[in-house]
Amino acid sequence: MDLVILESAIEPQPDADRVASLFGLGRTPDGWFAEAHPKLRPVETATAGVFLAGTCQGPRDIPDTVAHAGAAALEVVRLFNQGEVTISPTVAVVNEEECVGCGECILACPYNAIARNARGKAEVNPALCHGCGTCVAACLPGAITALHFTDEEIVAQIDGLLETYSVVRIP
Repeated sequence: MDLVILESAIEPQPDADRVASLFGLGRTPDGWFAEAHPKLRPVETATAGVFLAGTCQGPRDIPDTVAHAGAAALEVVRLFNQGEVTISPTVAVVNEEECVGCGECILACPYNAIARNARGKAEVNPALCHGCGTCVAACLPGAITALHFTDEEIVAQIDGLLETYSVVRIP
């Protein structure tokens, strides 16, 4: 034989589910951690500040692993050089008086930004919240609202658009 290639089997770690749940990471159908975008953001995840490198995304050779590790390290350096972290003002807010503590919002939140406080009510961590509105839709008693996207504000925007377009006449 001219060439022999020995390939060892590799599979995701057994505790990958726990790590994915802890950091809010996506997984591929094969069980590897999923990047935010394979071409545009290959080392970033949906969770801000969490980066992937090496074989946590699947089997890789050494040069590819080193390249990904370098890219992840540069992303961390970029974050450190910012000096401050900017948090979006569009976050969910819980009205504790209306919250019944059912926990549906905790299950619905894709970013693990909601937890129970000492009184058993939902509490949003604004540093983790992306303002996606999933918890707002899941909250049965309507105790959660999204800052800058209340129902009244959205209806007012729709009314404004309808008013603008009702002026335009089509011959």
